Amino acid sequence: MRITRTLGAGTWTVLAVLVAATACSAGDDDNHGVPDGSDTSHGDGAADADAPRDDIVIPDTGDDNVCDEQDFAFHHEIVRIMILLDQSNSMRGANWTAVTTALEGLLSDPAVDDMYFGLDAFPDGSPGHWEGCPALCATVACMNDSCGYQDPPQVPIDIGSVSREQIVAHMGDPFYPHFCANTPLVNQVDYYDTGAGPTDVPLLYSDEGDNYILVVSDGEDANCFEGDPVSALATHAESLRTTHGIRSFAIGITGVTTGALAEQLNAIAAHGGTAFTTFLPAGDAAALTDALATIASSVITCEYVLDDPGPMADPGLVNFYLDGDPVPRDPDCTEDVGAGWDWVDAEHTTVRFCGDYCTRIRSGTIGEISAMFGCTTIII
Repeated sequence: MRITRTLGAGTWTVLAVLVAATACSAGDDDNHGVPDGSDTSHGDGAADADAPRDDIVIPDTGDDNVCDEQDFAFHHEIVRIMILLDQSNSMRGANWTAVTTALEGLLSDPAVDDMYFGLDAFPDGSPGHWEGCPALCATVACMNDSCGYQDPPQVPIDIGSVSREQIVAHMGDPFYPHFCANTPLVNQVDYYDTGAGPTDVPLLYSDEGDNYILVVSDGEDANCFEGDPVSALATHAESLRTTHGIRSFAIGITGVTTGALAEQLNAIAAHGGTAFTTFLPAGDAAALTDALATIASSVITCEYVLDDPGPMADPGLVNFYLDGDPVPRDPDCTEDVGAGWDWVDAEHTTVRFCGDYCTRIRSGTIGEISAMFGCTTIII
């Protein structure tokens, strides 16, 4: 059976391909299924990139077993990111334009199509929320809302193809950012640690897959938290990682790497459990786009989970293809070492691509990943 994933679609398409018994059964054919007299060469020996993949030769099993015809499906290891976006007064103007443009670009990248995203912009506020606030934010309601953090996220976590439109719509609301808004950075992070996060956003706490928060802010906690914000943010980031299994990234919309903002964002990053132990500074739109791309590339996994292949499935009779080209199995495969794929677990439920194959998956240059089950695995 061939399983096809088209990155742009954001979903899996499963297409059953019946494998004829003669494709893998023993016989007197020394050409492994290629008729005598057939020319399988490509002139100078280089493969024609535009040619159909009918010329791929699946190895002969060398025995009387026929190819397995069990239906299979597999999916990318799940990655979820909740974006904590500063929508305070200081974000108005060029900063808001830069961050919303960069985030929209990230969410439109085919490489992240099957990742899950949500948006929790702080302080609290949904489209039209501050519409009635006067110029000086003089009403009690507007003053209280200036540090709001207890409302559920504006956009719940969902697969990118679903949440993207809602996130872009929120960022496009003309009332955001608002001049009534302060920066409740500590309380917003704490919402996911000791607050209502587990109840309001249970998917972010799932044991299946990898979960992250991404803090994007141009200013330190202001007028909302009493205490040491650096110590508090370090404590919450550490607890998110060790207690809830949620890792943290931090991007500062600034070209400055010292001062109060840097100290607070570094407290998040240093305890966030990712490869980035300091915050990523982004002083302009281009740097912000690069920072988001760097983070996204680091979390795109090269692992794929098989969906209940069935008791008759033989893990030694599977081959994977990237854009139609066969990928050999490499028993020494890790994400950074090797050149192929291998099983991650003894139960043969998860596979990992490694080396250049993983790099290509993370870069979004692969259009289709497919698998053929039923014939002897190609091994390096």
